[in-house]
Amino acid sequence: MFSFGGQELFIIVLLALLLFGPDKIPQLARTIGRFTREFNKYKGIMESTLNAEIYKAEGPTKDSMTIEERIAKAGAASTAFTEARDAGAVDAAEPGEDAEPDEIPTSGEPATEPVLAAKPRPTAAPSADETDEEDEE
Repeated sequence: MFSFGGQELFIIVLLALLLFGPDKIPQLARTIGRFTREFNKYKGIMESTLNAEIYKAEGPTKDSMTIEERIAKAGAASTAFTEARDAGAVDAAEPGEDAEPDEIPTSGEPATEPVLAAKPRPTAAPSADETDEEDEE
């Protein structure tokens, strides 16, 4: 924004000295100092109030949760998933595989929860030795 060099600062001090006189300069400096302190104090109050209101509106974030709260939340989610899986509500797919719905309702009937099934594993391609043996036969 603005940058004051030595010349600009000297001109401002000279103008203040001419306008207010040498007796009023210390009093003027104290007044400006008080104003600056009060302004910064009220600015800090407003910032903390706004931050508190934003925190209330957004709720706690991941960073504000303690380690114990994160562990408890993860444990509760794991327990709920395990109970749902044991009850048969969720078919467990093997790790690394995506599950796709077997049926998708196309008529006007209400949609039901799709049944998830694991994709079949692709078979390994025959090695070069096996293809040579098949060609010889």
